[in-house]
Amino acid sequence: MKAKLSIKQNFSFLLLITVLIPAGCNSSNESGKPANTTPVKNEVQKKDTTLNIDPVKLMPDKFKVLLENEHVRVVEYSLKPGEKDDWHTHPPKSSYVVTGGKLKVHLENGEIIVADEKTGTASWMNYVGKHYVENIDTTTVTIVFTEIK
Repeated sequence: MKAKLSIKQNFSFLLLITVLIPAGCNSSNESGKPANTTPVKNEVQKKDTTLNIDPVKLMPDKFKVLLENEHVRVVEYSLKPGEKDDWHTHPPKSSYVVTGGKLKVHLENGEIIVADEKTGTASWMNYVGKHYVENIDTTTVTIVFTEIK
């Protein structure tokens, strides 16, 4: 039985290595079609996915590129207690929470999501529209994103 994820769980992203992109990521099934092609529903996905506010360029003190090639960009995101980042977007990505904590995610439409990022969890998200994040915990939150190009 498939469980439907809440926005909080689905957004658990940010907020942030996809437990290493599996080598079988490009594998095919017997029909020759790529394996695992079922799209993941993202409840906070914007209809217009053309907006691209790159957090790495905007906030290099919080977003550090660990690896980049023609397929992916792996980014380490770190936000100290009480810190906020700036408005930005994300392409489709997986995330791995290195050190967790509570984050308040402010969406462009005024909605606020409190995400309890659990250390050691991984998740997938489609395009994430304009938002900014605030660390409302007492620990530094560190998340590694693997963005798909």
